[in-house]
Amino acid sequence: MNLRFNSVLFSLFIGLVVLSVEVALSQSIYLTSTHEVYPFLKRMEARGLLPEYRDAAKPLSRRVLATHLRTLEGALERMTELERDEYEFLKEEFNYELSSLAGDLEPSEIRWHVISETFPGGIINLEPNLHLSWAKVGEDDLRLRGQGVKFYGYAFNDFAYYFNFVDYREVGKAINIGRVHTPAPGVVLTKQTTESIEYNTTEVQLTASFGAFDISLEKMQNVWGPARHGSLIFSEKAPSYPQIKLRVPVTGWMDFIYLHADLNSNVLDSSRSYPANSSSMMNFFRPVDRLKYMAAHMVEITPVRGVNISLGESVVYSDRGPLLIYLIPIMFFKSAEHYNNDKDNVQWFANFDVNLLRNLNFYGSIFIDELNIDDLFDPEKQRNQLGYAFGFQTYDVLLNNLELNVEYTRTNPWTYTHKFPAVQFTNNGYVMGNWMGQNADNLFADLSYRPIRSLVIGGTFEIYRKGGQKDIGFQYVIPSQRFLYGPLHEERSYGAYARYQFVRDGFLDARVTSRSTSDEVLRLRGDKKMEFSVSARYGLW
Repeated sequence: MNLRFNSVLFSLFIGLVVLSVEVALSQSIYLTSTHEVYPFLKRMEARGLLPEYRDAAKPLSRRVLATHLRTLEGALERMTELERDEYEFLKEEFNYELSSLAGDLEPSEIRWHVISETFPGGIINLEPNLHLSWAKVGEDDLRLRGQGVKFYGYAFNDFAYYFNFVDYREVGKAINIGRVHTPAPGVVLTKQTTESIEYNTTEVQLTASFGAFDISLEKMQNVWGPARHGSLIFSEKAPSYPQIKLRVPVTGWMDFIYLHADLNSNVLDSSRSYPANSSSMMNFFRPVDRLKYMAAHMVEITPVRGVNISLGESVVYSDRGPLLIYLIPIMFFKSAEHYNNDKDNVQWFANFDVNLLRNLNFYGSIFIDELNIDDLFDPEKQRNQLGYAFGFQTYDVLLNNLELNVEYTRTNPWTYTHKFPAVQFTNNGYVMGNWMGQNADNLFADLSYRPIRSLVIGGTFEIYRKGGQKDIGFQYVIPSQRFLYGPLHEERSYGAYARYQFVRDGFLDARVTSRSTSDEVLRLRGDKKMEFSVSARYGLW
């Protein structure tokens, strides 16, 4: 009865969202956080040309991104020649939104699509998704093939929509099935053999805007935080999840975002699982997982020009719901957890993004899973289960179009974990935060140069260390386990890469990496391997 009642409340909430569309005034399509427009706008912010840019919660909408591009029209003379080329290139990408912002009642596309059709009150754009790659790791190889379709647009003056599907197949002995020790996104397998896997990804959204409010029903990735090499809060590590999202630009210096998501716990609910009893020949069993949900909200402000600060919290809860108390966007989730008799798992986080010195971006994040303020600095009593990251990126220092990014990330033991498996900070078995998981750190450096708009060449250096994970009971024992307790896995790597954009949305990538691995479980010490990869993709950023 409780589950049914909560489902009714959830349906009523959705109904109110849909009914509110009748007063919609504009449309928004969220653009995946890997698109090339984001690093360009970040560069413009660091160069002092875009002071009101805030991106702590990506993805942003095409309309918001177009607004920032429009702001840059008055700064063309202060851009380098390559930046002006990139700006004109991106203006073509966002022509429909730019025309709409300029007051055009019948905006149109000027960039090429396989299919682009306008109709009264909207447009549809359709493109194929294609991906081919080959990689060699030591003596093992890996071949990947992906194909799919993407379409997006606006409809009926009130709605925006987006659909992106890719079906993948990987073959070879170098397959990393669990995506361990890598920032590569996690996958949900549809088929697996001894030397091949198959999986697919789908991202969709239906968005309506009324007044300053953007409300969407979607299944998309969230990337919260300024880090370049894996966010602490929400990253692309876990598969995307269905969610309700609300975004509000409260003022010119403050943004608010809220979401409520339906997660996969991968924890069997024995009370709801049952034998099918449908065959006399075979025993079929119907497994049902425990319910799992997540809510999060964050406010980002610009207190002074060149400084962005964001604060937020999230909660993961399970076994009942969705709960009305977590459907209130401005609810204090920690208080709600207390109201629910501490059955849930709340996290706090904060970010800063500073651009006070021209051509320098300094940023950082902190993610707090558990923190004992009273014993913060007492090594015998502290339970500082948190993660933090900080880094900087320089632009055009010593040489135009040269960029340097250096970033350090650390997660203490038991960050993201919980005594109740169904409320861990995961989706489909993958951590929703930083790809390293708990008890790990990473030092990453990337030096890149862009001789022309369509070509990037660079080099990377990385030190990655991952400690062990004991029985979950140790999470609640004082003092906490020391950082990087064993068994220890360590990787040191350096490499070079190149990316060439041969046509809009089409990319050629090549990378070579030398990696040295030490692992106390596998009894490896300085095991060196060379890694090579080449790929071609279209429609996938």
